[in-house]
Parts: sequence; C-alpha cells; structure tokens
Amino acid sequence: MIFIVGGGVVGLHVGIALAAQPNHPEIFIVEKEQFLGDHTSGRNSQVIHAGFAYPVGSLKARLCLEGNALSYEWLKKLNVPHMVCGKWIIAFTPEEVPALQKVLEIGAACDVPGMRETRGDEVAKAEPSAHRFAGAVFSATSGMMDAAEYIRALERYFLAQENCYLLYPCEVAAIDPVKQRITTTRGEMEYATLVNAAGLFADDVYRMCGGTRAFRIKPFKGEYYVWKKGQIRSMIYPVPRRYLPGGGQDKRLVSSMGIHLHRDTGGQLFVGPTQVELDWDRKTDYSFVTPREEFVRQAAQYAPVDDAEAFEQAYAGNRPKVYEDGKPLGDFQIFREGAHIHLIGIESPGLTAAPAIARMVAGMV
Repeated sequence: MIFIVGGGVVGLHVGIALAAQPNHPEIFIVEKEQFLGDHTSGRNSQVIHAGFAYPVGSLKARLCLEGNALSYEWLKKLNVPHMVCGKWIIAFTPEEVPALQKVLEIGAACDVPGMRETRGDEVAKAEPSAHRFAGAVFSATSGMMDAAEYIRALERYFLAQENCYLLYPCEVAAIDPVKQRITTTRGEMEYATLVNAAGLFADDVYRMCGGTRAFRIKPFKGEYYVWKKGQIRSMIYPVPRRYLPGGGQDKRLVSSMGIHLHRDTGGQLFVGPTQVELDWDRKTDYSFVTPREEFVRQAAQYAPVDDAEAFEQAYAGNRPKVYEDGKPLGDFQIFREGAHIHLIGIESPGLTAAPAIARMVAGMV
C-alpha cells in the first residue's frame, strides 16, 4: 500500500500520478483537517507562476517551469476556471531598472518562455489607471486559477481512480518506520511506501519516520486585502526583492515576490501578500497583524487611491519555509529515505509546481 500524508494540491497530484502507473497498489491519502487544502494550498495568491524568480538550477525553478505547462493542462482537463493573463514586473524607480535585466537573465537561464522587456507605454495601454513606471518586463505564461475549485476537482479525479482512497479528517498519531506501520485517528495501517506531503507539518512527519536531519518548518504569514474600487485589470508585481541590492543572499526571500496586485478568476482585486516571520509554534496563526494603512500605501505605488475605506481584509496564509540547523534552505527538499519519500519546504511556487513534483515522486516510487 502507498500512504500519502497531506491532502493539499501536492498530495492530491502525487496520488493521481501514482494511480496512473499500471498495477498500482492501494493508495491512501490522509488529511488531518476537515477541509482539503485548508492551509497552504487554499491560502495563497492562486497565481500560476512562470519560473523566472528562482535560482538557476534549483528545484523551484525546474519544477515551476515544468509545472506551469502541466498545470494549464490539468486546469483545462478538469474544467477549472483559470486565465492565462500574463504578469507585469515593474520597476518603481530608475534605480530598480537594472533588476529588471536580472529578471530577464534568470528567465533566459531557466528557459522560461514568453519573457520580454516592454516597449514604450505598453503598460499604460494595458493598465490606463496605473502610474507610469520606470520600466517593466512582461511574463506571458503567468496566469491565475481558482485554487479552491482545483482542489475539489483533483479530489473528484483521484477518487474516480481504481483502489484510491481519501480520508479526512484523519490525523497521523505515530509512524513505526521499521515495521512500516502508521497509526491514525482512524486506526492502523501498514505501508510499502509513505509519501510525506504534509506541508506546514512535514517536519513533524519527517521526525515520525525516523529522520535524523535537523529540519524545521517556520511559518511566514502572508496577508491579503481586497481593493474594492481598484481599477487594475491584470497582475502587476514589483521586481523581486531578491534581485535588488542587499537581497540576493537572503534565502528567506527566494519565494518572496513582494506585495503585488492581482485580479482573481471571480474579478476581485487583491493586494498582498505580506511576509510576516512568525515563531516556530505559530504555524496556523492566520490573524491579521499588518494595518490597513500599509496595504493602502503599497497599492498607492501602483495606482492612485481615492478611498482608503475601499480596502477590506480578505484572508491570510502561511508559507512553510524549511530550515536546517537553524538556517533557511530556500529550496524544495525532495528525497527518499528507505520506504519514505519526503517533500519538505513546499512553499511558493508549490501550487504551480505540484504536477511536476508528482511526476518526480512517481519516478522515485
């Protein structure tokens, strides 16, 4: 039996990829919460990333690029609302313009298609309500999805496959890595292979499996507001902070694109996310700590703000950033130890990379 811990987008895609293999054994996915994707998968920007924001040669860069194309295939196959709208990456000041060239260089080195520097007033034509920026790059393969519907569609697809089972709420209480037996709130089971796709709690599951490396997941909270009167029609991002002076060596910033504007598939305009570093034990703290004024200030960099009361709290999520020996690693950790395959630190671009991660795991199984 194959046992998958975690019923987010990654865990569901892993189950589907394994179910596509001929003569596969029984596959169980267990999720401890009452809803699938209750943490990382259901609390993010819902953006389909292109892959230009991550270090060349990293798993994030490779799996995001592969996952971008695969995600669009799955979204079409499952009839999930999505848009291939592209993304503007802008420089607010002339001093930030050189960082745009870094975006293009990294994009080219990672083989990201559809990256180009914009010409003249192209941004102004696309976004007439926006300010005039010092420079911009356009990423054509970036897009937007309805993540909640994606999770539901993946659940239906997985359960339609032979010998595939999904249990929730069902929490893992203990794992015996020698006897290959797992104890859950619904009883005990034996497994031939266990896949740890537990997201925010992947470090706990790793230790249950007998892992000896000093992994810890630290939560970084991302808060979002809705701008009810905003006129921006697409996605506008700042230059990634990692490409600005002083940001290149901070591995906590590898997946941080800064506070941006994006309109979801339902038409709402969002401002966010923040990146609030939390204590180790506050993984599920979704309270808002950043004042509305900060979101108004950030939005005003992109377009005029006439009414601060038009900003309303939306939701908050947490990025499961992986540390080892107290230091941030900045990349996905995907590896096998005996009968256990671990997926640790699957933060952004995990939503985009999920089907590519699943292919990788299927190859390991």
